[in-house]
Amino acid sequence: MDRLHRATQVVLVAGSVLALAAAAGPLWLVRVGLVVAVATTVVTCALAWRELAAARRRHAQRLLAVDHRHGETLRDERARNAEVVDALTERVSSVGMVVAGQRTVIAQLRGEVGVLTTERDALVEQVAERDGIIGLFRSSLREQEAALLEVRQVERTGAEVHHLPRRSRPADEPAAEVLDPQMAELAMVMPNYEATRRAI
Repeated sequence: MDRLHRATQVVLVAGSVLALAAAAGPLWLVRVGLVVAVATTVVTCALAWRELAAARRRHAQRLLAVDHRHGETLRDERARNAEVVDALTERVSSVGMVVAGQRTVIAQLRGEVGVLTTERDALVEQVAERDGIIGLFRSSLREQEAALLEVRQVERTGAEVHHLPRRSRPADEPAAEVLDPQMAELAMVMPNYEATRRAI
């Protein structure tokens, strides 16, 4: 760029000086000066065109370099974006697997809760039934204690002892053999006041 520009300036200045110098001379020298001026103009235009073409090439090269750098920047950015997208996709997949596992666990826990609820209801019914049986035993125990106290009081006064009637069991009351094993064990542990009374 600098060489062409300087060469253009040198040719233009030299041609102008020679043309002006020839204008002061005789006719043939004026003609020579005219030829020099035309040649200077042609050479100057040629150098200017070359300089312009070189400037265009340099500008195109700069644009190409800028485009190349921009393309590399875009490729790097796309690569980074692809890595980020892959990481996010993997994380979403992991979270989805965790959510699916939690849903499975929740479904299992709901099933267990249903089973426990059923068992709780059954236990509540059993407790209520056993409470009723225990109430019957307590009522019978109170009756037998009252009878025993009456017998002892009669013995102290020397009165005649009469056998107490055994408590009749309703026909619809379940037999001892069909009682719950725990209730049968409770009946065995409780004192037999009827046998004690008969022994007296």
